[in-house]
Amino acid sequence: MSKVSRKLSLGVALGSVALAELERCGLAPLVVVVRADDKLEWLPPEIGEPGARRTETCLTAHLGLSFSLRCGLNAVLPHDPDAVVVALADQPFVTKDLVNRLIEAFRRTPGLDYAASSGNGTMMPPALFARSVFPSLQQLDGDRGAGRILNSSEFKGAVIEDDTPLFAMDADTEGDFLNVQRQWLLQNTRQEDFTGK
Repeated sequence: MSKVSRKLSLGVALGSVALAELERCGLAPLVVVVRADDKLEWLPPEIGEPGARRTETCLTAHLGLSFSLRCGLNAVLPHDPDAVVVALADQPFVTKDLVNRLIEAFRRTPGLDYAASSGNGTMMPPALFARSVFPSLQQLDGDRGAGRILNSSEFKGAVIEDDTPLFAMDADTEGDFLNVQRQWLLQNTRQEDFTGK
């Protein structure tokens, strides 16, 4: 079973939560990069504009995060985007509001190369990258993702602090997943108690 297929609660897969939130942002195209062996059972029903979501199989994803990033970027390049948003499916507490704040920072400040989220003083996904950064994203290698770009003085960026540190939680390890699951259950049990649903 893939990491993103693991259940946070009954019927709720880890990867489905972040993906549904990204769809609520109206991103188009929304490219979901998956490994070749992913059975895709974690994908929720499409809730955005019909046809806006596309699944892209990355045959080299096992070689590191940079390969998945490059695969996703290559999938959107034919649409000639001004920028791309990079998010991870194992971050279930990322919100539509946070992603929209990244987009707004980019729109408000001409010349930005990126707008990145920050948690615990570290820049991280979700992050928006301008077209000016696409060649550098294409050159990334290994499992570091775009951290080298975010931490480089070569690029001009905006850092968006989220109101809650929860967005930074991800499920990289078994312990991380259990912490995410625990927080998910706490948060959703409280919401159910409050709404009666």
